[in-house]
Amino acid sequence: MDRCTGRNRDTLFKYVLDNLESYVMKHYDDTELQKDIAALRELSKKDKEANTEGVVEIPNGDGSKDEIVKGVCENVKWQMKQDRKSTELKQLQGHIFKEAYKNGGVSAELFEDVAPVLRQLFDEGLQLYVFSSGSVEAQKLFFAHTSDGDLTDVFSGYYDTTVGGKTESSSYKTITTEIGNEPDEILFLTDTPEEASAAVEAGIRSTLVIRPGNEDLTDEHLQNFSCIERFDELFGDEDDEEDLKRFHGEGDGECDDDDDDEPEEEEEEQDEENAEDA
Repeated sequence: MDRCTGRNRDTLFKYVLDNLESYVMKHYDDTELQKDIAALRELSKKDKEANTEGVVEIPNGDGSKDEIVKGVCENVKWQMKQDRKSTELKQLQGHIFKEAYKNGGVSAELFEDVAPVLRQLFDEGLQLYVFSSGSVEAQKLFFAHTSDGDLTDVFSGYYDTTVGGKTESSSYKTITTEIGNEPDEILFLTDTPEEASAAVEAGIRSTLVIRPGNEDLTDEHLQNFSCIERFDELFGDEDDEEDLKRFHGEGDGECDDDDDDEPEEEEEEQDEENAEDA
């Protein structure tokens, strides 16, 4: 689900593609799925009106079951191919994940450094939040079924794109207001520079997380943001006064690129409130 914390994002999405048609057929008459279809249909109409290239329309409710199922499947596959983050798509994906987790079809495989650090931060009294393009329901399912056990208890709250897009600064302002902290008391972790920029525009400090398989960062990205490759790099050295300052948000927030293209650990930050990208 999340490229900062988990290894098997592609596995989860492949599961959706492989089981999409059977899921829609099986649950076609369920109220939950009918709401998902109605939302996707409305989105497809808006895409059509906006002349969105390649949009796949979903027949109205008076169409046959086979026609509607085909339209839903083609629309979802089209959105996933475009890597869209629409709330409507993520809602249906979350419901498919729910069945997958329940049946043991998938599990959330975390990077080895994630669970220990999340638990340590929680034990030290820091508040952790998730802001993901995946639905809140999908986020909770993801962290309830990880390779390191149920981690839902470490989080104080979850946010999805119902608060706005992840590249929109207004989304981060909304979250800041809701959690009741000053923007500069929050550190946002993400693997996407555009999201980091939106958070910074809202007054929130942001650190880029470099994980295997993610898109390469440019020299500009490495210079503009602090960068880490593992969550445990957030702590620095407890005997180093400069590291302690950065832990409490007193660093300059930049990451210099060295000869090996590795971000220097000296520029990493952590503070008393954390919003994690999921």
